[in-house]
Amino acid sequence: MAVQDGDGNHIARTAPDPSVLIVDDDKDLADTCEYWLRDDFVVRVAYSGQAALEAIDDAVDVVLLDRRMPGLSGDEVLTELRDRDFDCRVAMMTAVEPDTDIVDMAFDEYLVKPVDEQDVIGTVEELLVRGEFKDTVREYFALESIETILTNRDSDDLHDPTVLTDIKTQLDELRATQESTIKEREQQLKRAREINSLLRTVDSVLVDGSTRQELESAVCTSVVETGNYDGAWIARYDEVMSHFTCQANAGSRVPAVGSEIHESNPIAESIQCALKNDSVKTASKDTNVDNTVIIAPVTYRDATYGTLAVTVHGSASSEEQSVFDEIGDRLGHSINAVESKRLLYEDAAIELEFEHTDTRDILVDLSVEFNTEVRVEGLSPTADGVVSAYVVIDGADADTVLSMLSPLEAIINARVVTDEPTETLFELQLVDASVLLPLVEFGSAVESLVATDGNGSVTIRVPSQSNPRTIINTIQSSFPDITVTAKRKVDNNVQSLNSFKRRLEEILTTRQLDVLETALTSGYFEWPRDSTAEQVADSLGIAAPTFHEHLRSGERKLMKTFFAERKRARENGRSKTEISSTLEAETHLDSDVDVDAGVDSDTNEGSTTESEVNSELN
Repeated sequence: MAVQDGDGNHIARTAPDPSVLIVDDDKDLADTCEYWLRDDFVVRVAYSGQAALEAIDDAVDVVLLDRRMPGLSGDEVLTELRDRDFDCRVAMMTAVEPDTDIVDMAFDEYLVKPVDEQDVIGTVEELLVRGEFKDTVREYFALESIETILTNRDSDDLHDPTVLTDIKTQLDELRATQESTIKEREQQLKRAREINSLLRTVDSVLVDGSTRQELESAVCTSVVETGNYDGAWIARYDEVMSHFTCQANAGSRVPAVGSEIHESNPIAESIQCALKNDSVKTASKDTNVDNTVIIAPVTYRDATYGTLAVTVHGSASSEEQSVFDEIGDRLGHSINAVESKRLLYEDAAIELEFEHTDTRDILVDLSVEFNTEVRVEGLSPTADGVVSAYVVIDGADADTVLSMLSPLEAIINARVVTDEPTETLFELQLVDASVLLPLVEFGSAVESLVATDGNGSVTIRVPSQSNPRTIINTIQSSFPDITVTAKRKVDNNVQSLNSFKRRLEEILTTRQLDVLETALTSGYFEWPRDSTAEQVADSLGIAAPTFHEHLRSGERKLMKTFFAERKRARENGRSKTEISSTLEAETHLDSDVDVDAGVDSDTNEGSTTESEVNSELN
């Protein structure tokens, strides 16, 4: 997503993720730090001083360095890094209590173990900001860090307490020559801490939220509770009524929840612009008050859920705009996740059927190219926008299919999974040119996609509170030859826990059950692992390869049983709905979703025409 200022000018986004090198002979701690940091940084890990010197290069921005390591110590590594003129910030991360000897060490920060996730992430974030300062200012903050560390220790425990006086003198001298710059940088660091704290808080509330309303409300509250923003609210666009509605709010001078923001409102115009351009916009809220509204789209890939509007006293910096750009993305991702989960737990869902003859979709095009049937057997979406589709193509030569697919930019990888005489199962990693991508992005469950000689059908399920028209419009914007043919409510029947348990106990051997239970109890499935495979195998009195064999067999049976049950439950849910009366369907449907008008043809003993379905959706 791009960022724009109030005049519509694009603001450049940040450079690629910064790089962090973790150096510690404690492998568990090093791996844990890598786990904490890897979502936001490019992380390298070295388990010794020598390995650190081999891993370092000019791309590394921050080093987390243990002092006490066998062989080459952390102090020696630090000296070597400075001798080689690597321009990286270094934080010593060690159990060695600091003493006055650290004054002559060229590090930027000192962390005393044990450390937690916030210690590590906060230090890396601050050192990245300090890395932008000029040398004399960086020296000031490094000295200030040393003064703080040593002051926190009892002076009787220090080898030479008079060093503290010398440090204070140096700090006063540096501040006297760089006072205005240092004050400015202190404000910059304070602001960076506040921003990073806000992002961490938002991440925390997004993890805890279980519904869209909870997520939207929690984000607004988190923003206002920082004390830096007057108000925050979420706007959703109603395509039928052509107005925005406030769905959640916090703070002052915000619309009431449920109130409409019509197109004549100046803020509505900015919201529309932000959504249209998929970019952050700023707008003046009131010509008589020095307030600015930051408007950030709430999106996930092609799915748009609304906007986050935040009121700032004064002007909004490009940094703030980028932060709320990021928050909008994170909120959109979380909404998509809870919408998808709702399909698993709700008693009912909306099922949509489409006629799909659009050869812009690579799967439909394949059915034409090979004059055969193409069907999707399964999907596996990833966080980076790739959808792995497991596709069966009847009667086509596997090598010919791969040769045709290899030059296509829409498929980053294709491979044969199984090759039978009558059909071949392929894994296609899709990034474009398939209706599967927008369907997955909206949190839809794709029940089936089958195309034969260019004539295809798609069946999907979406949560009962979803707006089917939004989904259909998004699909048809890229694939105009897709038409909706049916819409119905279906029950999400699920097997009882006891029944599912009995089924598993029937198919799992005693040894497989023992292996799975022991692995779970011993923390083998945790990360970092509480027990290794070798340790679990030893406790069971079996060899590690035997443990892995039983574990994989048990996991495979567990997954097959689970997904077979999901398929069975969905089929049972559809059958139950199709034999129910129209009145029953209307009784159980949520009137806000307006699905009752779209009960399928089997319910009403007549075919629902395309025009009737479209009328119902509108």
